[in-house]
Amino acid sequence: MSTATRTATRAARLALATFAAVTTVALAPALDAQIRASEPASVSQTVDGTKITVEYSRPRARGRDAIFGTKNVKWDEVWTPGANYATTLETNHDLTLDGHPVPKGKYSVWLVVKKSGPWTFVLDPRVKLFHMAHPDSASSQIRFDVKAQSAPFTEVLTWSFPDIRATGATLAMAWIKTRVAVEIGVPPSLVVELPSADAAPYLGRYEFAPMTKEDSAKAKKDAFVVTYENGILKGQFDPNDDYMQKFALIRIGPDTFAPGVYEKGVIYEVLRPDMTIEFARANGRASSLEMRDDSDKLEGKATRVP
Repeated sequence: MSTATRTATRAARLALATFAAVTTVALAPALDAQIRASEPASVSQTVDGTKITVEYSRPRARGRDAIFGTKNVKWDEVWTPGANYATTLETNHDLTLDGHPVPKGKYSVWLVVKKSGPWTFVLDPRVKLFHMAHPDSASSQIRFDVKAQSAPFTEVLTWSFPDIRATGATLAMAWIKTRVAVEIGVPPSLVVELPSADAAPYLGRYEFAPMTKEDSAKAKKDAFVVTYENGILKGQFDPNDDYMQKFALIRIGPDTFAPGVYEKGVIYEVLRPDMTIEFARANGRASSLEMRDDSDKLEGKATRVP
């Protein structure tokens, strides 16, 4: 082989190797990507420190107007509300689903679909199960009845939290024309109720010391009134504050409280650390109070009116 031939051969081999390397790099992302009929998804919600996460794959209707009671999901079948691997539910704290205790942990989620009557909601501690590996009934499972309701058409199976409250949330699954929802209850991080003996030292009216020229010009001092109703210590500004109105005083420390704001008779927000109310005592009875914001800035100081 001549020198010129050897040189040409080496050049061709180098060009081929370079092309292969470039082609491999260019194709790598495409090879890693996967288009799935049921794409993976997750949804999570935190309620008063309890985080609930649902991980699932999302099958599509693809022209079907019915799924349950067909060859896809037969009546009385144990079905995971998702696809691929079983849908999972994870919670970092103990909670309840429709009043049934659920210890913290991770579970696979199943539904026993019925032609009539309630369906069965199933949580199984075995989580890495393929959707066709229907688990048998076991003592380790959490099982309870749920209601399957007719609903507007949903193309892609969807888990969501359509309602959130201070004490819990609603978790719902919707697909095609069916919706199943369960009510979540979470353990409260703060105790709202207070024994009457603990509440008694704070009851009464407290008048604010003027802090601005506008305060000093008022004919009547602003006041804060503390009452006790149905086991709950409550506070109210006088004149009344349109936003807060009467609110719960929730104890967060010795003689220190945070406001719990009501909506339709239910506490929907605790203004901690936005506002704290700290009482000072004299002879075991509250004699004054200070209101502070989230930076510990004094917003008002009031003294008990005898």
